[in-house]
Amino acid sequence: MLSPALPASLARAAGRTPSAVHRVIQLASASSSSSSLPSSPSSSSPRSIACTTLRTPCRACLPSHRRHFSSTAASAHDTQRGPRRTLKDLPDKVDVEVGPAGRLAKVLPPRRGNKITTRVGSSYAGNHTFSWIGKPSNLLIVKKANDERATKAMGQIIRHIEKEYPELNVIVEQDVIDRNEASLATSFANLVPASPADKADLVAKTDFVITLGGDGSILHVSSLFDRDAVPPVLSFSMGTLGFLLPYDISNFKQSFREMVDGNVTLLLRMRLKQSSHREDGEAFCQMDQMRDGGGCYDVHLMNEVALHRGREPHMTMIDAYVDGQHLTQAISDGLIIATPTGSTAYSLSAGGPIVHPSVQSLVLTPICPRSLSFRTVLLPSDSVIQLKISSKSRSPAELTVDGRISKLLQPGEYLQVSMSPFPIPCVNRPHSPAPPLSTTATTGTTTTTGTTTTGERYSDRGEDDWVRDINTLLKFNASFGGRGTLGGNGGFEDEDGTAASAAGGGDGGTV
Repeated sequence: MLSPALPASLARAAGRTPSAVHRVIQLASASSSSSSLPSSPSSSSPRSIACTTLRTPCRACLPSHRRHFSSTAASAHDTQRGPRRTLKDLPDKVDVEVGPAGRLAKVLPPRRGNKITTRVGSSYAGNHTFSWIGKPSNLLIVKKANDERATKAMGQIIRHIEKEYPELNVIVEQDVIDRNEASLATSFANLVPASPADKADLVAKTDFVITLGGDGSILHVSSLFDRDAVPPVLSFSMGTLGFLLPYDISNFKQSFREMVDGNVTLLLRMRLKQSSHREDGEAFCQMDQMRDGGGCYDVHLMNEVALHRGREPHMTMIDAYVDGQHLTQAISDGLIIATPTGSTAYSLSAGGPIVHPSVQSLVLTPICPRSLSFRTVLLPSDSVIQLKISSKSRSPAELTVDGRISKLLQPGEYLQVSMSPFPIPCVNRPHSPAPPLSTTATTGTTTTTGTTTTGERYSDRGEDDWVRDINTLLKFNASFGGRGTLGGNGGFEDEDGTAASAAGGGDGGTV
């Protein structure tokens, strides 16, 4: 039995360091083992004493059903049917063949391999042909978190795969298994979980990815593969915007068949890679980005990397270097380096331009600069940019990658950014060459339409979803409507009682 003075000792140790509590617990254990009086396990266990007397959230004290985030139903299901397969149990991903579509196909031959890469310095990232060399075996499904509609769609797709494509292995994030939303974990015993620590295995095993959500779901996929190549991404629009998503969920069966058959094209959306360095050039990173043998992984990102003042009230002073040459010293709230895909995100809100995703370049945009003449700069895709916190800066700068907080950079430290060799291969509809320009000739009352065989032709990109989306989704160059357009002609009528026409209704009726 424990001595009466021990609870008081524990109470005094409650405000001390963990080592002090540990010493008191050791004393409790020794006292309990030396006593000859009987005692119940709950009263003699040092673990129970520490949790009962100190009332501290001790992980070891929690009941087994609270130590794990997974639901009781999912755990019982796994126990009944045995442990789930892991990524290491799956076959490796197969090779693919990817090459430029259209006229460039005559100059650049397609390349084969199990990683889709792009040439650093290339300015072309348009449509690419795609075909499987082997038969795909593994796919990863990523859904929008805490979204009932996306969860329901995920269940329908998994059922369809199990029925029509039983040879395919379905990989989901560990969070899907743990949460067991809509009983996905208990309904599908063959789901293969992937934890955040499985990035290397995820790269080696995943043949292609399906996303269910909005543009943020593709950004999340980029973060899952932020050290290496990304497999083809088939995206279904189920989010808020869907600027990056060409497919509608209602046609998922046909779209999935085209993906498995290789009857699709790829838009290789450029990514960036970034690394952080001390003043002496040594790279530093967070624990999850450290290599086993020392050093740091480069972080590959899809939209933008931003170096900004964060919570600090003062503007930052950042020296920008391009290929080792000093470009400027920015006194501002920060600087953004964006990809063409990211040009319609944070950079656009900061006053940057809209860049077509096929035009590979680095977009350097200031955030609220002090100088009114500081404008966005577009740099070649083979440029290496360094953003160094000036020694004169009054505060550190906060680094964010695709909207995720990364770290603080102190004066003298710098960020290095360049083009990544690993793009995001976004799946497009099957490629169909655009028709040549049509000509119309009118002679008297007869009109003939023909097709030109020489001269200017349309681009080989065919129908460009980007052109449509910036008009329908981003409302590019949308005119302002006058007050009169809100309700006909604002209630104005001519003397004869008829409404005035748009041409004669004054300046409020035209747009």
